[in-house]
Amino acid sequence: MLMRSMVFIVVALLSGTVCTAAELTEAAAMELGYKIAAVNEALQNPGAPGALQAVTNLGHDQRYYVMVRGWLTYQLQGDMSILQATQAQQQPAISARVEFIQQAIRALDLE
Repeated sequence: MLMRSMVFIVVALLSGTVCTAAELTEAAAMELGYKIAAVNEALQNPGAPGALQAVTNLGHDQRYYVMVRGWLTYQLQGDMSILQATQAQQQPAISARVEFIQQAIRALDLE
């Protein structure tokens, strides 16, 4: 409770305005939503500039590491299954995403 109050005071002082706890919580939820959307976009387009950074930005936050790591693991398992099922046909988009996810997992685990 003390930490929440301190965050509220710091945000109020930095912004120059007084905001309610509900507004502060809503702002934090919106920020998290934007970060999750950025990770989703990175997974859809792994070659985009800043894709790896979007994943690591959220994954390096201790509160969300397990969520991001799990998300990447499940996506990797699904993509590996697709690649194994379609061995005769090349799937360049899936292969690129597998490589990107493996790189993202290494980045999260090593840092």
